[in-house]
Amino acid sequence: MRMRLILLLCTARFVPHTCVLSAPSSLTPPERWPNTGFVCLEDGCQPGPLMCCVCKEYGKHQGHKHAVLEAEANQIRASILDMAHCIRSFTEEVSEYSRKLVGIVQQIEGGEQIVEDSMGMAHTEHVPGTAESARSCVRAYFADLHETLCRQEEMALSVVDAHVRERLIWLRQQQEDMTILLSQVSTACLHCEKTLQQDDCRVILAKQEINRLLETLQKQQQQFTELADHIQLDAGIPVTFTKDNRVHIGPKMEIRVVTLGLDGAGKTTILFKLKQDEFMQPIPTIGFNVETVEYKNLKFTIWDVGGKHKLRPLWKHYYLNTQAVVFVIDSCHRDRLMESHSELAKLLTEKELRDALLLIFANKQDVPGAVSVEEMTELLSLHKLCCGRSWHIQGCDARSGMGLHEGLDWLSRQLVAAGVLDVA
Repeated sequence: MRMRLILLLCTARFVPHTCVLSAPSSLTPPERWPNTGFVCLEDGCQPGPLMCCVCKEYGKHQGHKHAVLEAEANQIRASILDMAHCIRSFTEEVSEYSRKLVGIVQQIEGGEQIVEDSMGMAHTEHVPGTAESARSCVRAYFADLHETLCRQEEMALSVVDAHVRERLIWLRQQQEDMTILLSQVSTACLHCEKTLQQDDCRVILAKQEINRLLETLQKQQQQFTELADHIQLDAGIPVTFTKDNRVHIGPKMEIRVVTLGLDGAGKTTILFKLKQDEFMQPIPTIGFNVETVEYKNLKFTIWDVGGKHKLRPLWKHYYLNTQAVVFVIDSCHRDRLMESHSELAKLLTEKELRDALLLIFANKQDVPGAVSVEEMTELLSLHKLCCGRSWHIQGCDARSGMGLHEGLDWLSRQLVAAGVLDVA
């Protein structure tokens, strides 16, 4: 028997061995699986990892990594147990999340709940959901907005009624004055006709009276001519609405603007380019310039204040009733950007400018090497500096006028309600 076993082993050493102990079929009962003893750990052998000692030493699994069957099985069992624990935790998390979803849906939709009164009697009562509360909030907001709009409408109508009343009074007074004037002229004409029909002596005696009458008529004619030249008889009533729903009556709505910035930034050049559409050689401003610029149905009264260091403390005297600030920055002088940032930061802390719009002109954008609008916005931290305020930065060139009207367009849109900019 011993010699037979040795012969078998010797034969197995030289004859290729094909292991038939592959992974058992799922249909094979567990009690019929052979006890192979080892498991191959190589990736290519994972479809059939079970092997005997002969396969391990001399067969297709020769030289592969292996493990004892029982130890590998115990490790897999531990992995399965860990996975089962994870699955239970995951199931609990999904279930808890599903319960929360159900609760959220109920909170949104609301519903009926059973409560007991003071007598111990059970009855149902409606519990409003968050959707219903949100709808109530929207209705309350728009109801309040409607009331506010109604008050603003009444105020606007009262302004229009007052304007119409005053204008009609003035026009009727003019009618009475014209009636009196026509009567005086008719009387003078009749007197002249009667004088012409009299004899020579009476004509000579009436000379002084006729001269006085003619002088009076000439004065009245001059006054009438001046009045007619300055007053345009027009039945139209131009109406402009501001962003806060106030009404302005007249051909042009007046806006007070202060132009500030460091010396040499181009403030005065921008002002006269807007006013006269021509370039003026820059001259240091000592004190201030003031000009009126008409744009669409707006009339900008622009105060250009000197920007030298000694003049900057005087800026505060121009803040009262200012509706917009135009701050001009020289895009070519990168070394003065921080100085501009410091002055702009001081401006934004002024109480009188708290509600003023801020338009920043990045001037001299045509010069090579100028700081771009995007870079200037980043360097000056404008989003942080101007937080909570209506502001805009506009690249421009004061010499050619590029970008100036775009800046005025932005101011107009901020000051006047949409849709009425081109009324006048």
